[in-house]
Amino acid sequence: MSLKPVFFFFLMAICMQSNAAIRATFDNKQFFVPGGGLLLETHISFDGATLTWAAIDSTSAKATIESTIIISKNDEVVDFRKTVVSSSAQATGSYADFIDLQRFLLDPGSYTIDVELTDVNNPSALPITMKKSVNLFFRTDIPQISSITFVEAYAKAATTSELTKSGFDILPLVSDFFPPSAKQLVFYAETYNSDKYFTNDDKYLITYALWNEGQVVESTRKYLRKDVATVTPLLERIDLEGLPEGDYRLVIEVRTRDNEEVASQAIGFFKAGQPISSFTDVESDYMTEPGMAFNNPDSMRMYVDCIYPIAGNIERSTITNLVKTGTTDVQRAYFENFWMSYAPHDPMGEWKKYVRQVWYVNAEYTTPVMPGYRTDRGRVWLQYGKPNTIVVRHNETEVFPYEIWHYYKIGRFNDKRFLFYSRAVSNYDFALLHSDMLGETKNEDWRSVMRTKNNDLRPTDTQLNSTNQRDTYSFDELEDLFFNPR
Repeated sequence: MSLKPVFFFFLMAICMQSNAAIRATFDNKQFFVPGGGLLLETHISFDGATLTWAAIDSTSAKATIESTIIISKNDEVVDFRKTVVSSSAQATGSYADFIDLQRFLLDPGSYTIDVELTDVNNPSALPITMKKSVNLFFRTDIPQISSITFVEAYAKAATTSELTKSGFDILPLVSDFFPPSAKQLVFYAETYNSDKYFTNDDKYLITYALWNEGQVVESTRKYLRKDVATVTPLLERIDLEGLPEGDYRLVIEVRTRDNEEVASQAIGFFKAGQPISSFTDVESDYMTEPGMAFNNPDSMRMYVDCIYPIAGNIERSTITNLVKTGTTDVQRAYFENFWMSYAPHDPMGEWKKYVRQVWYVNAEYTTPVMPGYRTDRGRVWLQYGKPNTIVVRHNETEVFPYEIWHYYKIGRFNDKRFLFYSRAVSNYDFALLHSDMLGETKNEDWRSVMRTKNNDLRPTDTQLNSTNQRDTYSFDELEDLFFNPR
């Protein structure tokens, strides 16, 4: 099995957002129905705390969502489903999350999924929507493995329902985050076509294990000998107790007797460690802004979100998911573990220094639609520190408004530049157009892009730029300021 590239959280738990109060998490899985086609399964988990609960009687209430799912191919609708999904009855004043699961039998191909969700008990709330592209593909001549589903709960099925698979009612876990309290990981998958690849009297091997930082976690590796079959279901569990905090992949493989891999499937997740209680003893130390409270859900969500600029790529995916779907306790656990890992010598002190910079970029760079720390300028400031020089040109006539930030040194790199520009002057949201810093956005046509202010149809100058990368003595002010900052 190739260990690279590793894409954690890819097409996992894609969260929907809008200016509505509802929060929900969307995921999709692919299975195969012999003789029937490909089965696209949609999972939507509703955050009960964001819904309106209508009274059933004096002691109980329930929430209700109208869900519309449209499946289209080449702009033509191939399936459409509108359902009303209700929670179970809850004691008045309490709430619970609940899930909607739908199945669509489709031919192989590329599809678009459109989802719209409306809170039935709150007609004034705007619906939330999302759009997602999926590609359904299946080979019938070699072993295949379905999508892997994390399982929240399962039981022997007494009757058949939309949750039933292979004789079990399986409730999906629509998340890729496992909190410190998670003792085990339960998953479901199916393998196909072993009867077409192996001899009928043969057995074949299925293995699964967790991987972390390119290495298998040996204590989690399991080997299963299976009889050949058209479909082989897998409902397995992995012990998570004692597993260190980090990003993991669950990898399932089909192998021959000679240990040759013939099929594999993987899914990523994050396992949080136990929080360090001493780090949360003094609530007032967490923020310096009046009115912010550590146990306030909105505040905790912001604490986690503002870590984004200094987090790694994998952590950023986790943060985005947690901010939209995580409970306050889970967000707090991640927050504490992040700072204990990021600054083990003085996590509280480093957090205090960092959050002062957050307040600064919020004051300087917040736009009507985005806090300062989520803008490109705010992210660069928080990630690399205060630039040594900033060139500000917000009222140009021939080019878009822009800023050039220059750093004498970033880590082991010297003399690095960032060019931000705004195509919409009204909100002053300056996007990063080009930088010569490793790992940052690079656009060799940046000069052409900047000069399309008065002519958006002007062609780019890729060839010219590639042959004249550093016109350090150009009479053009933009180029002069970029290559010779001062």
